[in-house]
Amino acid sequence: MKQDSKLVATTETSESSVAVQQTAPARRRVLTASVLAGATATAALWASARRDKAQPAATTETDDPAGMFLVPGSRHSDAIPDVPLLTQTGQTVRLYSDLIRDQRVLISFMYCRCQGICPASSGLMQRLRKILPQYLGPDLRLLSLTLDPEHDTPRELQRYARAFGSGDDQTTTPWTFLTGGAQQIESVRTALGYRDPDPVIDADRTQHAAMLTFGNDAANRWGTLPVGLTELQTVSGILRVLGNSTAERFAVVPRPV
Repeated sequence: MKQDSKLVATTETSESSVAVQQTAPARRRVLTASVLAGATATAALWASARRDKAQPAATTETDDPAGMFLVPGSRHSDAIPDVPLLTQTGQTVRLYSDLIRDQRVLISFMYCRCQGICPASSGLMQRLRKILPQYLGPDLRLLSLTLDPEHDTPRELQRYARAFGSGDDQTTTPWTFLTGGAQQIESVRTALGYRDPDPVIDADRTQHAAMLTFGNDAANRWGTLPVGLTELQTVSGILRVLGNSTAERFAVVPRPV
């Protein structure tokens, strides 16, 4: 009986060894296939990534809503419509070709009946009109466009301009107030990025009067800042964009307190 037990045990052990030996090659084949499949998938991913990097997808109007990506030879100001507008003196001008092209400009939106943010933004424009020429010289133009063209006629704009120290004398650092058709004003507002995806917020004029846009068109540099910054921060940011030389661009540098 003991011999029989040993024989049975030996037989079971031998059968187990054979099973293991028969199973091992199959298992190796499965593992090898898995490794090869993983390597193939990884190689495919790398090839796809390299193709994407070598051939970036073409941008569409939805991909680049603000015209941030330029083709060689273009300018950010290409998006600004050259619409005809009226100044506070009743003169007809083209916005881009007469007032912006190759100029250094500071742009704001306002409207005469605004009692909230507009006086603050126009007051800031008034101060900047005195401060910036100290660093940039007289080569600077200020533009304020009404958001209420149905009401703000040239006469109304002239009255508003005089309240902020911008009379008829526009020989040095001119500050031009502009009105026009509602469609023209809207096209300028949206081209400069003064828009909100929420139509209710977008329809609120006060939402678009709390910012300043400034550009050095010849240098193709543009920026926008909220009017709520400190005067030092505002002047520094504007000079960094409008300056033509290193001395002008870094004439004012805010320092931590």
